Amino acid sequence: MYRLLLLCLCLSLPSALLAATRFTLLSPENSQDMRMRYYREVMQLALEKTRPEYGDYELLDSLPMNKARMRIEVQEQGKNALFIVDSWPYQGEAVADQVASIPFPIDMGILGYRVCFVGSDRAAELARVNTLDQLRHFTQGVGTGWQDAVILRNGGLTVHEVDNYESLFRMVARGRIDLFCRGVSELRSEQLTHKEMTDLLVDDALLIYYPLPRVFYTHPNNREALQRVERGLQLAWQDGSLQALWRKSFGPAIAFAKLSQRRLLRLDNPFLDGISFDYRHYFYNPQTDRFGDY
Repeated sequence: MYRLLLLCLCLSLPSALLAATRFTLLSPENSQDMRMRYYREVMQLALEKTRPEYGDYELLDSLPMNKARMRIEVQEQGKNALFIVDSWPYQGEAVADQVASIPFPIDMGILGYRVCFVGSDRAAELARVNTLDQLRHFTQGVGTGWQDAVILRNGGLTVHEVDNYESLFRMVARGRIDLFCRGVSELRSEQLTHKEMTDLLVDDALLIYYPLPRVFYTHPNNREALQRVERGLQLAWQDGSLQALWRKSFGPAIAFAKLSQRRLLRLDNPFLDGISFDYRHYFYNPQTDRFGDY
């Protein structure tokens, strides 16, 4: 009798009240890697916004992995919905039905504004660069599988791809590559975590820009998880809480980079031809300090 009553009660309750939905977000590559902090806060904000509609949740961290590995893992259907952050369009080996995306540029384009780490032996020469032709005399390092490699090569720049993100800082400091150009949102924290490298300098002259929408990806079978996160992002955008989180996260970095005092060099992003959503509606323009003013 009691067992039957309990069973009936459980069947009558909404599933959200029985168990929290589990989400897994890509973790940082190492303890010094601060790049995922903002994306985790965005995911949590989106899940909080949808708690009344979808119920409780758990937000877990994945095991550390590089980009090549994450693009494999996201194609596997797991018990906890794995979300990764990657550039648009998806650059893995998957066919279209093996990965799904949320058409929302999570960081509002800030990662496309690039300031370079440079070795002490080439810093003075870089400070005199005024054109893309002059910049082509410098080698650039990127992580293996990063979309940046194709964008930079498309602009005629020489690129070296390196498996280990942390190695790129050491290679620049030792003169093995000339530049490691970072998103403005990444620059300040990375300078602080590598301040012991006295031959690793931050260039104070150039600002390289190419549009780089970054979105959440997951396995297409995670349909409800996809709907929930997209709904949460839109709610946070509409009430301004997402923009507030963005400014709190990136405002100090933008001030540190002194964007208005730099010479701007633009590159095209060939991946955005025929893009299926209007990322520009959300993009931040540092010259006007507004969103959607691309």
